[in-house]
Amino acid sequence: MIDSGATATLTRLVEVRDLASAFGNDRDEQYPDVMSTPAMLGLMERACAEVMRGELEQGQLSVGVTTQLTHSAPTPVGAQVSATARFRGQEGNLFVFDIVAHDSKGQVGSGTHARAIVAREAIEKKAALRR
Repeated sequence: MIDSGATATLTRLVEVRDLASAFGNDRDEQYPDVMSTPAMLGLMERACAEVMRGELEQGQLSVGVTTQLTHSAPTPVGAQVSATARFRGQEGNLFVFDIVAHDSKGQVGSGTHARAIVAREAIEKKAALRR
């Protein structure tokens, strides 16, 4: 059982692969050289998963189910970003978190995220049926 208010914080250096500009597919599709929303969300999700680590049994993992997210400030390559997940509580089979990301200048994102515990084998079998 996760204690209400339990937290985990993960920090990473923003790399070129994390930039919004890395997502463009052609010359007409251009994005800025700042941390992308998917990269920020990935760090936030990993922080949530860290809080849940002790809940998992052999063969289980946690997966993201829903996210409500605001990306409020740009972060350049080379900056450090920290994401903190705070466990809000459980709603049925969902584990709900408040999530916040900061760089050295302040908050860059916030939101809520819900995760579920699943059997790795079962979810991978379901995915294979979608090919």
